Amino acid sequence: MINPNQLTRRSALLAGVCSAVAACSRSVTPSAMAGNRSFVPLPDAEAIRRDYQTMVDFGPRLPGTQNHIDFVDYMAREFEAAGLTLGPCETYTYRRWEPKSWGLRVLDGMYGGPVVRPAYYVRSAPTPPEGVEGPLVYGGKLEPGGPVDLPDIPEGSIVVFDAELPKLKITQVINPHFAYVEGETEEDLLDGPYKRLWTMDPFQMEAVLEAGAAGAAIILDVPAAMLSGNFSPHAAHYKNPLPTLFVAQDVGDKLRQAARSGDQAHFLLDADWIEGEVPQLTAILPGASEEVMIINSHSDGQNFIEENGCMALIELAKHFASLPQGERLKRTLVFAAWPGHMSGSMPEAPGWVLAHQDLADRAAAAFSLEHLGATEWLELPDGSYGPTGKAEPTNLPVSAGPLDALTINAIKEYGLLRHVVEKGPGFSPSRVFHDIGVPHVGLIAGPTYLLCITENGEMDKLDADLAARQTAMMASLIKKADKLPMSELKQGDMSLGAAPIMGADESTPATCKT
Repeated sequence: MINPNQLTRRSALLAGVCSAVAACSRSVTPSAMAGNRSFVPLPDAEAIRRDYQTMVDFGPRLPGTQNHIDFVDYMAREFEAAGLTLGPCETYTYRRWEPKSWGLRVLDGMYGGPVVRPAYYVRSAPTPPEGVEGPLVYGGKLEPGGPVDLPDIPEGSIVVFDAELPKLKITQVINPHFAYVEGETEEDLLDGPYKRLWTMDPFQMEAVLEAGAAGAAIILDVPAAMLSGNFSPHAAHYKNPLPTLFVAQDVGDKLRQAARSGDQAHFLLDADWIEGEVPQLTAILPGASEEVMIINSHSDGQNFIEENGCMALIELAKHFASLPQGERLKRTLVFAAWPGHMSGSMPEAPGWVLAHQDLADRAAAAFSLEHLGATEWLELPDGSYGPTGKAEPTNLPVSAGPLDALTINAIKEYGLLRHVVEKGPGFSPSRVFHDIGVPHVGLIAGPTYLLCITENGEMDKLDADLAARQTAMMASLIKKADKLPMSELKQGDMSLGAAPIMGADESTPATCKT
């Protein structure tokens, strides 16, 4: 089994590049740019692959793990080396769920043996470290969020259910409102339905626990290659009271039959709850104007796709910081790497805004980068899991007004097929910027492997050329937005600023580590 906190880290490299710790206050004083820096071009496909591999080599960067902390420290060093000012920096207190080992084995009968590549239900209650043994019982089909009506079952049973992942056409998630790139048809873009692990509704396990079960195994209608390794916390209960595993359809038939026969099984889900602090990072590239533009992503993730937006932040920071004097942007650029998207409980992008209200108040525009370079992998007609040969459909939520037209033209300019603009606020973890009145452009895709923890970080699924063009497109949009007055950027969208943030800043001021 893969422990997300014990995969290979680039410790030797990191030890060689550590610099002194810098103290950061809660207020930013722009410092002078270091002069005569060499020009840094936007990354090509080779550089993208190298940069993303650097991130993947840290291992899964789940919130608060040492992998995650090491990666945020690496980002801080890269920003500072590029000439940016760090801070103010913060931390959040977080109690994280860390799986240690898991598995399911049928102990007797004609279906005896281990169940191949199960996945865990994130934040499930654990079994004892040695696991539990009990009779398998078939509980029928689960409807997401629906009631569970179980007959009397033996105390300590392992209940087996069938369930279907929601099938969504991409039009249920995005609302395209422009003509597609020339030569591209709506059918080519919207050829679902798509099964999305990350849109899975929570299953109600309380009733199963109350019925006397010691664990549950849910057979999902996806292949093992698509299910295995998923750390999928988004749409689940914050805390599932019953130890629960997911099993793929191509190994589920035997488990289902074993449950109908009442065979004995050994069930294991050993996990810990660990208290800790999670860092939040901000880096400033001073400009001539008091106005700012915010470029952001979340720093936690599982693989190359989740979350390579932070590598794009570093690449863009190096590029903009290296521009010669006559080409530098007028506005100050703020690079924000907020944590907690994989937590289920942290404030995420709204938390960053609450911690940096002064910067948010001066923001003329915000740009959110996520999931660049995604190829499409689906369950194929023969039941296997593999590539379709296409780019994953990619959504760009954009505030109406000047940014809308600029984004449409940029998609065409950079030949980004299967990319669609959605009217803001849109489907993005960073929609908070639109909600508080900051014109916003996002970029996000949702491939089926988005949340997989695997040895290679899913690098075989990267389209580095696509990621390079997406990065270049966002750089172009940032440059063009810098030339427009804030008042003009904010015209044309009646929903802009319609949802001010409520609540208090939950962060704690912290030293910016480098």
